[in-house]
Amino acid sequence: MNKGMMLLTASVLGIGLAGAVAPSASAATLDAQAVHRASISCDKPSGAKANYSWAGGITTVTVYFNNHCSHRVAAGIVLEDEDGALSVQCMETNGGTKGNKKFHIGVDHHVARVQKGCKL
Repeated sequence: MNKGMMLLTASVLGIGLAGAVAPSASAATLDAQAVHRASISCDKPSGAKANYSWAGGITTVTVYFNNHCSHRVAAGIVLEDEDGALSVQCMETNGGTKGNKKFHIGVDHHVARVQKGCKL
């Protein structure tokens, strides 16, 4: 029996197909999977940027970068713990490169922002 005929038969007989529907993700899951973005302006060339993106993870976070600058850029990955205390991990990228770096942040931290420079 083809799909169309099966659906028509199910509809006529009043059979529900609720089991075929995928469950929706919870709000907490969607928040953890949300993609965050940041940019740092280049000294050279004017108007170019180093771009960063990441999604929340449980114990690790992978930060993706695309450095359009013609020079090395130091970015501070600012972590915030459950009490609001901030710490920073430094990520330096060469000009004209792209890639990613995985950070082990622990269960009680999340990435608050990416900033220019590695000092708070």
